[in-house]
Amino acid sequence: MNKPNEKKLFYVLAAVVYYIVTSIAALLLGIIQPATHIPEVIIQLTQFGPTIGVITVILIFSRKLNLHLAIGFRLNSFELKRLLTAAFLVVVIFALSIVWFLMNGHDIVYSSPGSLSQPFLIILIAQFIGAAGEEFGWRSFFQPFLQSRLGVLLSSILVGLLWGLWHVGIFAKGAAFAGFFLLMTIALSIIMGELLRHSKGSHLFISTAFHALINIGLLLLFSEEDGDVYAMGTVAIVCTAVSIGVYFFNNFTSNASKLKNAYSGEV
Repeated sequence: MNKPNEKKLFYVLAAVVYYIVTSIAALLLGIIQPATHIPEVIIQLTQFGPTIGVITVILIFSRKLNLHLAIGFRLNSFELKRLLTAAFLVVVIFALSIVWFLMNGHDIVYSSPGSLSQPFLIILIAQFIGAAGEEFGWRSFFQPFLQSRLGVLLSSILVGLLWGLWHVGIFAKGAAFAGFFLLMTIALSIIMGELLRHSKGSHLFISTAFHALINIGLLLLFSEEDGDVYAMGTVAIVCTAVSIGVYFFNNFTSNASKLKNAYSGEV
């Protein structure tokens, strides 16, 4: 086998191994969780499955492939702008979802932080830790890994789909709920892909913040965890609309910048 074909084979194998190990690890961690007595409202141990998947791929394929982890924590002006944009987009997503809910005569099932079964500060910290456990795999490793071959949009869609399917529990809530959930994860993945476009290695910081804020918003404002199809559908459709807007805005500004540089004689 020649070198290009061999590298392509290892590339495919690494992707498959990552997803299989991530799924098995999440399953085993989910089985173990009751024995730890850690409430799932605080953190779900399954969220660390992707981290185990990444470690496994590195151990097996580091000598065969040039693996890159985008886990920088630099907070320069560019990264800060993307971080603030991520927070702004979370506000937009939930604001539009609430407006749609109320316009259609549905009540928001708001859970105040004080009404939760565990201290909100602990939940808040744990949400960021759990989101980091997932994003270390999905956006710090798998997204750049696929993006090197497939480009930003296609890799974002594929990661979003696989990320959604990885949440196997959604299928117990019915086909409609699962379909909307997958639509939401694909849309969120597209948004994160655009937020991370041109980011110099700080994927983990930005994606963790965005992911955690989405989870906290869902926990406080919507009953989708109870299998509410309308709630899930509302958030999924709003996320899709926002992702389309973010994609076209990001690409429009990028192309406008290139044209400006071209006319000004800049390289």
